[in-house]
Amino acid sequence: MYKFLTKNGQTIAFAVGAVLVIAFYALVVGDKNYETFSTMDLDGVKDPERYKFTLFNFGLVVTVALIAIGAVLMLGFGLFQAATNIKASLGAVIGLAVIAIIFAVGYSSTQIETSGFVYEAAQKFQLTDGVRKFVGGSITTGLALIALATVGIIVSEIRNFFK
Repeated sequence: MYKFLTKNGQTIAFAVGAVLVIAFYALVVGDKNYETFSTMDLDGVKDPERYKFTLFNFGLVVTVALIAIGAVLMLGFGLFQAATNIKASLGAVIGLAVIAIIFAVGYSSTQIETSGFVYEAAQKFQLTDGVRKFVGGSITTGLALIALATVGIIVSEIRNFFK
């Protein structure tokens, strides 16, 4: 299966996408019911008709479905490759573990503001302390990864200079 998808995967994906685009185009162009367009005004749709399923929703539903299918397949094939080739995936597992550790440190060390504009914004948007700590841990993780990437670039350039 892997060899088949490696050889023909892009062609199959393009063909499925082309068929869905043609089906969407045929539905829109072939629609003789112009009520879909008569409910429009300059601000968008002016009445509750906008919540009905129209032909344009077909394109949105198919797009969301294809994104979901692609995400599930990506995760599935990633886990399959990691399970079948553990030695090669060890670096990725270690990297994910380092990111998880950085996030845990950032999450646990986040201070919850009790005054000031950050506190007022949190109250305005009704953010719980857990969400605020999650955001703080995410920001800490992002900054740490930016710093690690910068150090890695500098070290690799210095190493390449002396080679």
